Amino acid sequence: MNGPRRAAVVISLALSGALALSSRPALALDDAAPNGPDWVFSDVGGEIVTAIVCAAPLSMALFPQTRSRWGAWRTWEADRFYGLLSDFTGAAIGSALTMTAGYIIEGRYYQLAGLSAPFTRSLRTSIIDVEAVALASGLSFGIKRIAGRCRPRAWKEGKCGDLDTDYDAFPSGHTTPVAALAGVRFVLAINSTGDRALRYAAFGVAEGMTLATAVLRVAAGAHSWEDVLAGWVLGTGTGVLLAYAHPMVDVSQERPFETSQPLAPMFTWAGSF
Repeated sequence: MNGPRRAAVVISLALSGALALSSRPALALDDAAPNGPDWVFSDVGGEIVTAIVCAAPLSMALFPQTRSRWGAWRTWEADRFYGLLSDFTGAAIGSALTMTAGYIIEGRYYQLAGLSAPFTRSLRTSIIDVEAVALASGLSFGIKRIAGRCRPRAWKEGKCGDLDTDYDAFPSGHTTPVAALAGVRFVLAINSTGDRALRYAAFGVAEGMTLATAVLRVAAGAHSWEDVLAGWVLGTGTGVLLAYAHPMVDVSQERPFETSQPLAPMFTWAGSF
């Protein structure tokens, strides 16, 4: 089996498996009103502060890179094709694609619930996604700068390469942000009321992208298995914590189309012939 076909099989299996597991009907679904995430501390000001705090660690990418003696688990030749594919499942591009899918699915959840502006309400969840990606990526940068682990593709005869980028393997910066999105969507799904199937599907997409990214990064020679596992743990934990910082609230009142009385006529005639 050639490289492109094997890569397609890896991605298909990862996404299909996660979707199959996460899209199962939730236990004891009820007819409760739909819900959605509120601002942090139920206040817009709290959300602004949280966004700033989440963005601040991104500056760690500017710190000098440590070069430690922590070698790769084994030498693995670089595979540019797998590396290119991983750019579309993880990191910035993959995260953007996953967030877009999550935004559409979340909007559909609100649309089926009868909200008048479902995709506007879905932006609330997208804000949490962005915060989770920013914080998880920033923490990943900081750990990379301190750990200084060698990448498998640069590990030759017990020695690492000469570039700083050869020493920033731990944790996986491609896996971490999409894992953070999976963490957010997982919390959203398990705390949902009403029909939760769509939210479980959104979690499945994010977790599938995470698994595909982890496999592809190892196959590309960019990471050891410990690197992608650490990225998964760091990202998932960050996403879960941020999601829980946003309390779930009843959004059933956001249905202005529902009215108990018929609409009054727009024009009336008070004159006489």
